[in-house]
Amino acid sequence: MKKWLLLVVALLIVGVAVFFLSGNPFGRLVKLAIEEFGPKMTQAEVSVGAVTISATDGEGSIDALKLGNPKGFKTDYALKADKIALAVETSSLTKDVVVIRKIALDGPHIIYEKSGSGLSNLDAIQRNVEQYLGTSGSKDKSKGDSKKMIIELLSIRNAKVSYSGLVDADINLPDIELRDIGKKTGGVDASNLAKAIISELNAQTMRAVGKAVSNSVGAAVDSAKKAVGGLFGK
Repeated sequence: MKKWLLLVVALLIVGVAVFFLSGNPFGRLVKLAIEEFGPKMTQAEVSVGAVTISATDGEGSIDALKLGNPKGFKTDYALKADKIALAVETSSLTKDVVVIRKIALDGPHIIYEKSGSGLSNLDAIQRNVEQYLGTSGSKDKSKGDSKKMIIELLSIRNAKVSYSGLVDADINLPDIELRDIGKKTGGVDASNLAKAIISELNAQTMRAVGKAVSNSVGAAVDSAKKAVGGLFGK
């Protein structure tokens, strides 16, 4: 009987080992964490297609990330990225602070929308994350943010912003590069990381949209002047 128990236990151990080595569980855990805690922080739908991270070199990717909008907004989403490149320091995965060498978004699409009150969808998401951070004594918060991270490089390149209604064409967003996030403070949790990313993204988007709207209005004014001048033969 004892031999059978030992055999069963051994098979279970082998099975668990194979599952963890071949099934890429860290990637699945990252996916679950994004889809579980992302909506709680942003008050918007968050989904990913897949997360893969190599156990040998820590290289990987997040596919099909989609950040929806909070209630009160009509567009399909706030941000969508087909692929996000990741690089994790594998030796840090078992430590209190995980070192992420890079998070790189290339070519994400952002939809900038304003509500009737004048609040944009990115403003609303940033506000929701800040409110989540300010909520004390939350079980979900403490569980979700127990692991801290240092991000050596976060980059967002070739991003395009759609602002329907005032600007017809997509707006090119300046490249964003943030380095050593959390390094001085011994790491940041998921909420503070989200806040850092969304705050910078929101600021850059508002600048780009403001410039595009100004240029569009200026072009419309010039066109109107020419039209009026034409009526009077000028």
